[in-house]
Amino acid sequence: MNHKMKYLYRHFFKQTGYFSSHNLTPLLIYAIGLMFLFISMSMLDESGVMEYLYTLTGLMAAVWLFSMAVLNRNATFYKDSVVKVNYIPLYLRILPTTVFQTFIFLIFTVLYSAFAALVIQNWLIDIFTLLYYVLLGVILIIPFTLLYLSVEMKRSNAMNILVFIVLVVAVPIMYLPEDIEPWLQNLLSLNPFYYVINGLQSNAVHAGWNINRLPHDILFFAQVILLYLWMFEYYRKIKFSLYQYLKKRPGE
Repeated sequence: MNHKMKYLYRHFFKQTGYFSSHNLTPLLIYAIGLMFLFISMSMLDESGVMEYLYTLTGLMAAVWLFSMAVLNRNATFYKDSVVKVNYIPLYLRILPTTVFQTFIFLIFTVLYSAFAALVIQNWLIDIFTLLYYVLLGVILIIPFTLLYLSVEMKRSNAMNILVFIVLVVAVPIMYLPEDIEPWLQNLLSLNPFYYVINGLQSNAVHAGWNINRLPHDILFFAQVILLYLWMFEYYRKIKFSLYQYLKKRPGE
């Protein structure tokens, strides 16, 4: 095992050791969501539980995507951060947090559907569709994580809240896609975050990937290719200033 894999393995298991109040916040949110799912199962009928599961999965997917970017920023700006060690590339530094947050999100997503199956007959989540959309989410969030690392924010907490609110409003969490005008639904579906979160939501209510989604997949990957072309060019231009900016952070 080379030093890069050792680094990934070591820091994956350190996620609960440092920044525990930050890194475990999504875990707490997922657990609260599971508790409310239990409550809804005793109060709602099957259709009500399905609608709640749809909303819950979308909200937790937004928390998962958002947490990967924000927690990587916290870890990077931590005093004596490994960001100062040149032999660890930036993409590898963000992987432990990304993998850890994805791992706990997957566990709770499966738990949500497993417990919903207790009150909904013939219920089965498509695990391959789940893994597919989770992979798309990880691929999508990496360029935005880099952008988050490179932008200086004086009021980061307020900005984090604003970004999360925008994310929640732009994806089908507070509303169902069929409840909005078709033209607005088509416009929102151009958002790659909308596609990933809606895919996870649809899979949670027993609507896995099918061939009819192929045009949306093509659009998504076209957008991702453009994002990564931008990311590589952007990182080439700002990587040196990024390191200098990080070294000037207070407490380092």
